[in-house]
Amino acid sequence: MTLQLVTENQTAPEEDPNVPDKQFQIWTPRDLVEKNVPPEWTIKGLVIKPTYGMLAGAEKSLKSYLAQLIAVGAAGGVPILGQFVVPEPVPVLMMCGEGGRLPYTRRLLRIAEAYGLDLADLPLYTTFDVGSVTASPFQTAFVQHLKDYQPAITIIEPYYAFHGAASEGKMLHIEGDQLVWLSHTCEMFGSSLIIGNHYNQTGSGSGLRRITGAGPAEWSDSWWIVEKDVNASDVTVGHFELRFEVGSRQWGAADYDLTIDLGPFDDEAMDNTGEITWSVAKHVGTRTVQGTAANLILSMVITEPFVHTKTEILAACKGSSDDNRNVFMALSLNGKIECRTVKRDEHGKMMPREVWGPVYGRKLPDPDAVNGTTPESEVD
Repeated sequence: MTLQLVTENQTAPEEDPNVPDKQFQIWTPRDLVEKNVPPEWTIKGLVIKPTYGMLAGAEKSLKSYLAQLIAVGAAGGVPILGQFVVPEPVPVLMMCGEGGRLPYTRRLLRIAEAYGLDLADLPLYTTFDVGSVTASPFQTAFVQHLKDYQPAITIIEPYYAFHGAASEGKMLHIEGDQLVWLSHTCEMFGSSLIIGNHYNQTGSGSGLRRITGAGPAEWSDSWWIVEKDVNASDVTVGHFELRFEVGSRQWGAADYDLTIDLGPFDDEAMDNTGEITWSVAKHVGTRTVQGTAANLILSMVITEPFVHTKTEILAACKGSSDDNRNVFMALSLNGKIECRTVKRDEHGKMMPREVWGPVYGRKLPDPDAVNGTTPESEVD
């Protein structure tokens, strides 16, 4: 395995005064002071400039969606998830290693629509080829893309598609060599690096130490860790409740409760359909009342579709009644639930009542069925 660090003479922009003209250059205290710059955010509270690290989580925890939500928002200059401010639009390089061009494009179109952006106009540059980080074709193309497009953010997702066979995950020093080559090369061009990765299959708990392979925890300057609440999420309707930890050795860390609704999975479209919506709140030890209310409402209408009235559903929700009514209204307006008028037996009389059930894409479930189901989405 050969990993040659990039030097200014090879590819780095000449106008960057912070790029050394040779490897192992000596910096005096005066040099450091003269080249020092104040901290700067590429995405406030999410990506400091420059940085590098892992966006990681377990299977089906929306890692790929989050990577693309970051990419589109940064390129469009809009707040990521409505929470993390982008001071100005920036070029983004996306190295997509799984899923394929067409599903990727359809997903980007939905994300851009949710942000209110025109995807065709964004400085977002994507490659779908895969290859080992240690191989010459990858290294040559990687450096050339950084030189040509000068991305402020580079996203490699997922890492396993580019890892190669020159190193095993448990080989700390060789793994570190690969990661350092990637981060060093990005840094030479002023680009922050985000690598999508998975949790290992046998560990427990969460955080950097759960990321597959040796090296990520030691190497990461920043991290974006996502945990899915399996009890509160429902893949069949595209509802995900996540714990989102954002941190950096440069500025600290913050935890968020993140709710994302992708819409139900459609067999014909082979993807989630409908509008993508989200809400973000600072994590305060327990999930927000609104997140809990949304989960309970969806759970009731999914397990017993078109059985309960709005009054009955809201009576089962804890917390502020006004907040719960607002959540109920939002689920209705966003096309997650809908009502039908049915007659039901109440003390021996058939009374017409407005009862609520889920919306499964274009085709609604049979109101006489006990349960409605749709195939599980292949989201990641």
